[in-house]
Amino acid sequence: MRFPARFRILLLVLMCGATWVAVTSPLAAQTIRIDATPGRVIAFDPDQAMGSSMDILSAKEFDTIYTEPVIKESLSAGWGPITYRQNTELTIDAWHWNPDGAWSNGEDKSGYFTGNAEPKDFLRRSFGYALPHRGSTRSDAGNLEFSRITDGSEETYWKSNPYLTQKFTGESDTLHPQWVVLDFGTAQDISAIQIVWANPYAKKYVVEYWNGKEDAITKQASGSWVKFPAGEVAAGSGAADVQRLADRPLAARFLRVWMTESSNTCDTHGSDDPRNCVGYAIGEIYAGNFNSLGQFVDLIHHTAGQA
Repeated sequence: MRFPARFRILLLVLMCGATWVAVTSPLAAQTIRIDATPGRVIAFDPDQAMGSSMDILSAKEFDTIYTEPVIKESLSAGWGPITYRQNTELTIDAWHWNPDGAWSNGEDKSGYFTGNAEPKDFLRRSFGYALPHRGSTRSDAGNLEFSRITDGSEETYWKSNPYLTQKFTGESDTLHPQWVVLDFGTAQDISAIQIVWANPYAKKYVVEYWNGKEDAITKQASGSWVKFPAGEVAAGSGAADVQRLADRPLAARFLRVWMTESSNTCDTHGSDDPRNCVGYAIGEIYAGNFNSLGQFVDLIHHTAGQA
Protein backbone atom coordinates (compact mmCIF):
# COMPACT_ATOMS: atom_id res chain seq x y z
CA MET A 1 0.00 0.00 0.00
CA ARG A 2 1.34 3.47 -0.85
CA PHE A 3 0.79 6.19 1.75
CA PRO A 4 0.90 9.97 1.23
CA ALA A 5 4.28 11.54 2.00
CA ARG A 6 3.27 12.86 5.45
CA PHE A 7 2.14 9.40 6.58
CA ARG A 8 5.26 7.72 5.18
CA ILE A 9 7.32 10.10 7.28
CA LEU A 10 5.24 9.28 10.38
CA LEU A 11 5.74 5.56 9.82
CA LEU A 12 9.47 6.12 9.42
CA VAL A 13 9.57 7.97 12.74
CA LEU A 14 7.65 5.18 14.47
CA MET A 15 9.91 2.51 13.00
CA CYS A 16 13.01 4.40 14.08
CA GLY A 17 11.53 4.84 17.55
CA ALA A 18 10.87 1.12 17.85
CA THR A 19 14.40 0.29 16.79
CA TRP A 20 15.80 2.73 19.35
CA VAL A 21 13.64 1.18 22.10
CA ALA A 22 14.83 -2.31 21.24
CA VAL A 23 18.47 -1.29 21.41
CA THR A 24 18.45 0.96 24.45
CA SER A 25 15.78 -0.49 26.68
CA PRO A 26 14.18 -3.74 25.48
CA LEU A 27 12.13 -4.20 28.69
CA ALA A 28 10.88 -0.66 29.30
CA ALA A 29 7.67 0.68 27.75
CA GLN A 30 8.06 3.78 25.62
CA THR A 31 5.53 6.47 24.74
CA ILE A 32 5.67 8.47 21.54
CA ARG A 33 3.65 11.69 21.45
CA ILE A 34 2.95 13.47 18.16
CA ASP A 35 1.92 17.11 18.19
CA ALA A 36 -0.33 17.74 15.17
CA THR A 37 -1.21 21.33 16.06
CA PRO A 38 -1.53 23.19 12.73
CA GLY A 39 0.51 26.13 14.02
CA ARG A 40 3.48 23.86 14.72
CA VAL A 41 3.58 22.09 11.38
CA ILE A 42 7.01 22.18 9.76
CA ALA A 43 7.15 22.09 5.98
CA PHE A 44 9.02 19.00 4.89
CA ASP A 45 9.54 17.83 1.33
CA PRO A 46 11.16 14.36 1.30
CA ASP A 47 12.24 14.80 -2.32
CA GLN A 48 14.43 17.70 -1.23
CA ALA A 49 15.33 16.73 2.34
CA MET A 50 16.32 13.13 1.65
CA GLY A 51 19.16 12.42 -0.71
CA SER A 52 22.48 10.71 -1.16
CA SER A 53 26.08 11.79 -1.54
CA MET A 54 29.24 10.68 -3.28
CA ASP A 55 32.77 11.09 -2.00
CA ILE A 56 35.88 12.16 -3.85
CA LEU A 57 36.65 10.28 -7.08
CA SER A 58 39.58 10.17 -9.44
CA ALA A 59 39.05 11.57 -12.95
CA LYS A 60 38.94 8.03 -14.38
CA GLU A 61 36.29 6.88 -11.90
CA PHE A 62 34.30 10.05 -12.41
CA ASP A 63 33.99 9.44 -16.16
CA THR A 64 32.88 5.86 -15.50
CA ILE A 65 30.21 6.71 -12.95
CA TYR A 66 28.82 9.95 -14.33
CA THR A 67 27.42 8.48 -17.51
CA GLU A 68 23.81 8.77 -18.65
CA PRO A 69 22.81 5.15 -17.84
CA VAL A 70 24.29 5.29 -14.31
CA ILE A 71 22.78 8.70 -13.56
CA LYS A 72 19.39 7.50 -14.80
CA GLU A 73 19.48 4.43 -12.53
CA SER A 74 20.57 6.55 -9.56
CA LEU A 75 17.71 8.98 -10.00
CA SER A 76 15.22 6.14 -10.43
CA ALA A 77 15.93 4.97 -6.88
CA GLY A 78 13.82 7.88 -5.62
CA TRP A 79 16.37 9.30 -3.21
CA GLY A 80 16.16 12.79 -4.65
CA PRO A 81 19.27 14.99 -4.99
CA ILE A 82 22.72 13.43 -5.11
CA THR A 83 25.48 15.68 -3.78
CA TYR A 84 29.20 15.33 -4.31
CA ARG A 85 32.00 16.45 -2.04
CA GLN A 86 35.77 16.77 -2.12
CA ASN A 87 37.41 15.39 1.02
CA THR A 88 40.35 17.75 0.64
CA GLU A 89 40.61 18.17 4.41
CA LEU A 90 41.79 14.54 4.55
CA THR A 91 44.11 14.63 1.55
CA ILE A 92 45.85 17.88 2.55
CA ASP A 93 44.61 19.60 -0.59
CA ALA A 94 42.69 22.75 -1.49
CA TRP A 95 39.56 22.51 -3.63
CA HIS A 96 39.07 24.80 -6.64
CA TRP A 97 35.75 24.73 -8.49
CA ASN A 98 37.33 25.80 -11.79
CA PRO A 99 40.07 23.49 -13.15
CA ASP A 100 41.08 26.25 -15.58
CA GLY A 101 43.75 28.30 -13.81
CA ALA A 102 47.46 28.76 -13.12
CA TRP A 103 50.14 27.68 -10.64
CA SER A 104 52.04 30.27 -8.63
CA ASN A 105 55.37 28.60 -9.48
CA GLY A 106 54.64 27.98 -13.14
CA GLU A 107 53.93 24.67 -14.79
CA ASP A 108 56.03 22.57 -12.38
CA LYS A 109 52.98 22.64 -10.06
CA SER A 110 55.10 23.01 -6.93
CA GLY A 111 53.30 26.10 -5.66
CA TYR A 112 49.67 27.11 -5.14
CA PHE A 113 46.91 26.75 -7.70
CA THR A 114 44.50 29.60 -8.50
CA GLY A 115 41.38 28.88 -10.51
CA ASN A 116 40.05 31.47 -12.90
CA ALA A 117 37.13 33.50 -11.58
CA GLU A 118 35.12 32.96 -14.77
CA PRO A 119 34.24 29.52 -16.18
CA LYS A 120 35.74 28.83 -19.59
CA ASP A 121 33.50 25.94 -20.61
CA PHE A 122 30.84 23.74 -19.07
CA LEU A 123 32.38 22.48 -15.81
CA ARG A 124 32.17 18.73 -15.60
CA ARG A 125 35.06 18.20 -13.19
CA SER A 126 36.58 20.01 -10.25
CA PHE A 127 39.75 19.06 -8.39
CA GLY A 128 41.55 19.15 -5.09
CA TYR A 129 45.08 20.50 -5.55
CA ALA A 130 47.95 19.63 -3.22
CA LEU A 131 49.25 22.36 -0.93
CA PRO A 132 53.04 22.78 -1.08
CA HIS A 133 55.25 21.54 1.75
CA ARG A 134 52.44 19.55 3.32
CA GLY A 135 52.72 15.93 4.32
CA SER A 136 51.88 13.48 7.08
CA THR A 137 53.08 10.08 8.18
CA ARG A 138 49.49 9.35 9.21
CA SER A 139 46.42 10.13 7.16
CA ASP A 140 42.79 9.01 6.98
CA ALA A 141 42.97 9.37 3.21
CA GLY A 142 46.06 7.26 2.63
CA ASN A 143 48.18 10.29 1.79
CA LEU A 144 51.62 9.09 0.69
CA GLU A 145 53.52 12.36 1.10
CA PHE A 146 56.08 12.12 3.89
CA SER A 147 56.24 14.49 6.83
CA ARG A 148 58.97 17.09 6.42
CA ILE A 149 58.86 17.81 10.15
CA THR A 150 60.74 14.64 11.09
CA ASP A 151 62.56 13.75 7.88
CA GLY A 152 65.96 14.48 9.43
CA SER A 153 66.66 17.52 7.27
CA GLU A 154 66.34 21.10 8.50
CA GLU A 155 66.49 22.29 4.89
CA THR A 156 63.02 20.94 4.08
CA TYR A 157 60.01 22.35 5.87
CA TRP A 158 56.32 21.75 6.55
CA LYS A 159 53.88 24.57 5.86
CA SER A 160 50.39 25.01 7.31
CA ASN A 161 47.22 25.78 5.37
CA PRO A 162 47.27 29.44 4.20
CA TYR A 163 43.51 29.49 3.60
CA LEU A 164 42.84 29.31 7.36
CA THR A 165 44.62 32.60 8.03
CA GLN A 166 43.21 36.11 8.46
CA LYS A 167 44.33 37.02 4.94
CA PHE A 168 41.63 34.71 3.56
CA THR A 169 39.11 34.27 6.39
CA GLY A 170 38.91 37.92 7.42
CA GLU A 171 39.02 36.75 11.04
CA SER A 172 41.76 36.68 13.65
CA ASP A 173 44.14 33.73 13.43
CA THR A 174 43.33 32.97 17.07
CA LEU A 175 39.90 31.83 15.86
CA HIS A 176 41.48 29.32 13.48
CA PRO A 177 44.44 27.74 15.31
CA GLN A 178 46.72 25.45 13.33
CA TRP A 179 48.58 22.61 14.91
CA VAL A 180 51.08 19.76 14.65
CA VAL A 181 50.72 16.46 16.52
CA LEU A 182 53.63 14.14 17.30
CA ASP A 183 52.93 10.47 17.97
CA PHE A 184 55.72 8.45 19.62
CA GLY A 185 53.85 5.16 19.35
CA THR A 186 54.24 4.56 23.10
CA ALA A 187 54.49 6.87 26.11
CA GLN A 188 57.84 8.63 26.45
CA ASP A 189 59.35 10.82 29.17
CA ILE A 190 59.16 14.37 27.82
CA SER A 191 60.46 17.56 29.40
CA ALA A 192 61.81 19.57 26.46
CA ILE A 193 61.26 20.38 22.81
CA GLN A 194 63.28 22.04 20.07
CA ILE A 195 61.42 23.53 17.12
CA VAL A 196 63.50 24.56 14.13
CA TRP A 197 61.21 27.19 12.69
CA ALA A 198 61.14 28.24 9.06
CA ASN A 199 59.32 31.29 7.71
CA PRO A 200 56.66 32.17 8.63
CA TYR A 201 57.15 31.08 12.25
CA ALA A 202 54.77 31.11 15.22
CA LYS A 203 54.97 34.09 17.52
CA LYS A 204 52.38 32.61 19.85
CA TYR A 205 52.04 28.89 20.46
CA VAL A 206 51.46 26.31 23.20
CA VAL A 207 53.08 22.89 23.58
CA GLU A 208 50.70 20.32 25.07
CA TYR A 209 50.58 16.63 25.93
CA TRP A 210 47.64 14.24 25.62
CA ASN A 211 46.06 13.18 28.91
CA GLY A 212 44.13 10.07 27.93
CA LYS A 213 44.53 6.35 27.43
CA GLU A 214 42.96 6.27 23.97
CA ASP A 215 44.33 7.53 20.65
CA ALA A 216 44.46 11.34 20.54
CA ILE A 217 43.56 11.39 16.85
CA THR A 218 40.77 8.84 16.53
CA LYS A 219 39.44 8.97 20.14
CA GLN A 220 39.43 12.69 20.82
CA ALA A 221 36.57 12.50 23.33
CA SER A 222 38.51 10.04 25.52
CA GLY A 223 40.97 12.57 26.90
CA SER A 224 42.16 16.16 26.78
CA TRP A 225 45.17 18.23 25.81
CA VAL A 226 47.09 19.67 28.75
CA LYS A 227 49.60 22.50 28.54
CA PHE A 228 53.09 21.70 29.80
CA PRO A 229 53.98 23.81 32.87
CA ALA A 230 56.33 25.92 30.70
CA GLY A 231 54.74 25.15 27.37
CA GLU A 232 53.34 28.57 26.44
CA VAL A 233 55.26 31.02 24.26
CA ALA A 234 53.78 34.51 23.86
CA ALA A 235 56.54 36.29 21.94
CA GLY A 236 58.39 33.77 19.79
CA SER A 237 61.28 35.03 17.66
CA GLY A 238 61.73 32.00 15.41
CA ALA A 239 64.88 30.91 17.23
CA ALA A 240 65.60 27.17 17.34
CA ASP A 241 66.46 27.05 21.04
CA VAL A 242 65.77 24.01 23.22
CA GLN A 243 62.68 24.84 25.28
CA ARG A 244 62.31 23.26 28.71
CA LEU A 245 58.68 22.28 29.13
CA ALA A 246 58.74 20.94 32.70
CA ASP A 247 61.18 20.51 35.58
CA ARG A 248 60.52 16.79 35.56
CA PRO A 249 59.67 14.59 32.55
CA LEU A 250 56.01 13.79 31.94
CA ALA A 251 55.04 10.49 30.31
CA ALA A 252 53.23 11.21 27.04
CA ARG A 253 52.65 9.46 23.75
CA PHE A 254 51.19 12.47 21.92
CA LEU A 255 52.50 16.04 21.80
CA ARG A 256 50.76 18.98 20.17
CA VAL A 257 52.08 22.38 19.08
CA TRP A 258 49.04 24.71 18.99
CA MET A 259 49.80 27.87 16.99
CA THR A 260 47.71 31.06 17.10
CA GLU A 261 49.83 33.99 15.84
CA SER A 262 52.15 34.06 12.85
CA SER A 263 55.18 36.20 12.07
CA ASN A 264 53.73 36.58 8.55
CA THR A 265 57.24 36.48 7.13
CA CYS A 266 57.56 34.99 3.64
CA ASP A 267 58.83 31.48 2.96
CA THR A 268 61.44 30.41 0.41
CA HIS A 269 59.09 31.13 -2.50
CA GLY A 270 59.15 34.87 -1.89
CA SER A 271 56.58 37.61 -1.48
CA ASP A 272 54.97 37.55 -4.93
CA ASP A 273 52.16 35.31 -3.70
CA PRO A 274 50.52 36.26 -0.35
CA ARG A 275 50.01 32.59 0.48
CA ASN A 276 53.77 32.26 0.93
CA CYS A 277 53.71 34.75 3.80
CA VAL A 278 50.93 33.52 6.09
CA GLY A 279 50.51 30.56 8.40
CA TYR A 280 53.32 28.59 9.98
CA ALA A 281 56.38 26.69 8.75
CA ILE A 282 58.56 24.18 10.63
CA GLY A 283 61.83 22.74 9.41
CA GLU A 284 62.30 20.05 12.05
CA ILE A 285 61.12 19.12 15.53
CA TYR A 286 63.09 17.41 18.28
CA ALA A 287 61.43 16.35 21.53
CA GLY A 288 62.80 14.51 24.56
CA ASN A 289 64.30 15.17 27.96
CA PHE A 290 67.52 16.03 29.78
CA ASN A 291 69.87 13.30 31.00
CA SER A 292 71.79 13.31 34.28
CA LEU A 293 74.44 15.53 32.70
CA GLY A 294 71.88 18.11 31.68
CA GLN A 295 72.19 17.23 28.00
CA PHE A 296 69.12 17.28 25.77
CA VAL A 297 68.20 13.79 24.53
CA ASP A 298 66.11 13.76 21.35
CA LEU A 299 63.55 10.93 21.30
CA ILE A 300 61.82 11.61 18.00
CA HIS A 301 64.62 10.31 15.84
CA HIS A 302 65.22 7.36 18.16
CA THR A 303 61.66 6.07 18.39
CA ALA A 304 58.77 5.46 16.02
CA GLY A 305 57.97 9.17 15.95
CA GLN A 306 55.19 10.38 13.68
CA ALA A 307 54.17 13.90 12.78
